[in-house]
Amino acid sequence: MGRANRQPLTLPTGGHPWYCPPVEIMTKKHGCLVLAAALLAALLLESCSSKKPEEALKPPEEAGTEVVAQVNGVHIYAAELNLGVTRYEQNLTASGQVADPEKAGEYRAAALQVLIENELLYQEAQRRGITAAKEAVDEELAAIAGQFPGTLMFEKALVQMNVTKEDLRRDLERAQSVQRMIETSIEPQVAVSAEEVRSYYDANPRLFTDPERIRARHILIRVGPNTPEDRKAQARQTLEGLRRRALQGESFTALANEHSQDPTSGEGGDLGYFARGQLPKAFEEAAFALQTGEISGVVDSSWGYHLIQLLDRRPATPLGFERVKESLTGFLRKRKVDEAVVQLTKEMRAKAKISVSKRPR
Repeated sequence: MGRANRQPLTLPTGGHPWYCPPVEIMTKKHGCLVLAAALLAALLLESCSSKKPEEALKPPEEAGTEVVAQVNGVHIYAAELNLGVTRYEQNLTASGQVADPEKAGEYRAAALQVLIENELLYQEAQRRGITAAKEAVDEELAAIAGQFPGTLMFEKALVQMNVTKEDLRRDLERAQSVQRMIETSIEPQVAVSAEEVRSYYDANPRLFTDPERIRARHILIRVGPNTPEDRKAQARQTLEGLRRRALQGESFTALANEHSQDPTSGEGGDLGYFARGQLPKAFEEAAFALQTGEISGVVDSSWGYHLIQLLDRRPATPLGFERVKESLTGFLRKRKVDEAVVQLTKEMRAKAKISVSKRPR
């Protein structure tokens, strides 16, 4: 398990689905890794699939070049939609949701709407004369390819998704063009006053509370689903014996150093302070239910069997305004940028000529 780390302050997210996940603007810090993960996932699916080539609905060339929509006369191709759907599902996973195969049509429709809005924003970037820097696109493309064991694996993943390297480059160029437009034309127009920051802080106290934290130490004996039952029983007996020894006065720290199979064994099993949601649920439920100094019975978690001793408890406490002011200002500013992008997209949609094929594949 290892020592629990203090979690940074997080704020609620939201906004236009273009500008933040499942947004398809791909920055160096986020987008290339998401797309690389999407391509790797496609490659893994292909390698595990039992589908025969003749069972495919369409050959890659036809599937990739099919027109699925038009925006002001500009075609959106199936290759772009293939990328969009995969990234959409990757972003669902990243947000803690599970992609449901039965909702494939729903995801495809949602991804297509994102692509249409991407195209509208790209056309606006073109109108303003804003383009992507070739060097930046080259760097991002190389970063994606570098996530694969080799060039052949990268190319195989592209083929599996019915996407060419040129499709990918075009996608990156367009995304960076729009990102530059937002950074140069929209963000400079956005400001957040000190009064707005303070007002949001005062109106949302629940968001600015450091949760209850406890400090605990434990002794772990690792068992898993495939561990034989006789070894599981032996592990329980060992921990029950160690608990009796600790209750009789032996040092829990010394027992952990000698018997625990966790990396913290050299630190007396000390996990440091942690809040709910950081460690396995069964472990946390047992640990938070203890009184200071109390030793639990044998606890079964996804890591194995534990003995837990509670060392200290810190109640939930409000986070001072000065501590969160900087991150809160950034959050509110980003939200305003999102709102501005949403408004711009609505205005362009109202004036655009958009057509969608009846059954985009």
